[in-house]
Amino acid sequence: MLFDESSLSRHPSHRAYISSSMSVPSFPTFSGGTRGENPNPLRLSPSSSASSSSVSRLHTTPSFAYNARISLALVPAAAFLLDLGGAPVSVVLTVGLMIAYILDSLRLKSAAFFAVWFSLIAAQLAFFASASSSLASSSSVSSLPLAAIALFLCAEITFLIGLWASLQFRWIQIESPSILGTLERLLFACIPVAVPPIFTWSVVSALGIVNAAYYFMAFACMSYWIFSLPRTSSFRSKHEPSTDSQILGPLESCLHTLFLLFAPLLFRIASHHSNLFSFSSFCDLLLLFFIPFLFQLYASTRGALWWVSKNELQIRRIRVMNGAVAMVVVVICLEVRVVFHSFSRYVHAPPPLNYLVVTVTMLGGALSVGAYALGMVNDALSSAAFTTVAVFISGAGALVIGFPLLVCLPGMLHFMVLQLLI
Repeated sequence: MLFDESSLSRHPSHRAYISSSMSVPSFPTFSGGTRGENPNPLRLSPSSSASSSSVSRLHTTPSFAYNARISLALVPAAAFLLDLGGAPVSVVLTVGLMIAYILDSLRLKSAAFFAVWFSLIAAQLAFFASASSSLASSSSVSSLPLAAIALFLCAEITFLIGLWASLQFRWIQIESPSILGTLERLLFACIPVAVPPIFTWSVVSALGIVNAAYYFMAFACMSYWIFSLPRTSSFRSKHEPSTDSQILGPLESCLHTLFLLFAPLLFRIASHHSNLFSFSSFCDLLLLFFIPFLFQLYASTRGALWWVSKNELQIRRIRVMNGAVAMVVVVICLEVRVVFHSFSRYVHAPPPLNYLVVTVTMLGGALSVGAYALGMVNDALSSAAFTTVAVFISGAGALVIGFPLLVCLPGMLHFMVLQLLI
């Protein structure tokens, strides 16, 4: 032995140079020692270090930031499905969610997560059992393929509700942060396609299928505006630029645009295929395509066509040229389908002057509103032109509702003189 007890007692200074590895090992205890020694405050147990790391990850992990948008789509859809499924679906879902709440109160997070999914699956099976016969015999879903599509839509809404519920579990955000972006992307990719048919189905059940395609178009435009515009992901990295962390990619944005433009049109063709060869039905088809097309062009001012080109000048050129053509088509179809069909008694101008005056009023007003919405009225010259066009449109509208020409013309000429003097 290098050292013995006598040598160490004779040379006490040697004790300061003995390393801790040569000393007697100290074992951790739960009581802090038998002689009342205080435990080392600098030494952390593995459990405390794991809990501190989980707490730090809890504070650094971002939460889902689009719950309000998702609730606008999924909560009414879920309410409609609950009403359609009846008491069995409500009972199964209530019992399953109560079990999930009890498990979550007992801090059994994984069990609560699986209880939520099992309750949704059980509720969907109960919905299939209770609603399949009523769907097959209802007036709004009168064939087996349509019943199958309706059941598939209900299952998709249930799946989306499960995805949304999964994003609310904080332990998933801590344990598996890599799947959060995928779940968020699935929600934003599927909701604009799945929710408008459900909303249309609920409205058709109350109001009939005569104008169902227009309801479908309105719900598709609303869903596109809420979910399909470029938005930054809730779970992007702090060092990642916002332009590279959008929720949807080019493929999803392109599919949403195709759905917005063609789904209402195809729905109209499928539901009214027996009387498509009349002039009013042809105007309906044009309106169902060009109104969403105009909406898409207006949404491009919020970045909706980012997947087409990143050149703002090219996007502006596409917006102006296509918007002018679409506006002309929409105005002419609205004249045929709405003004002269339902409000002809309010047009007091004699024919053929009534067609000309109504066209000038509607087309001029639509083009003026479109130019203002696209930001083309931005200087003194464009403001003067916009005001002049507005006065002429007002005069033409006065002629439409029956004001005499000798009353409207002096006011218009007086305004033109004022504009020239200014």
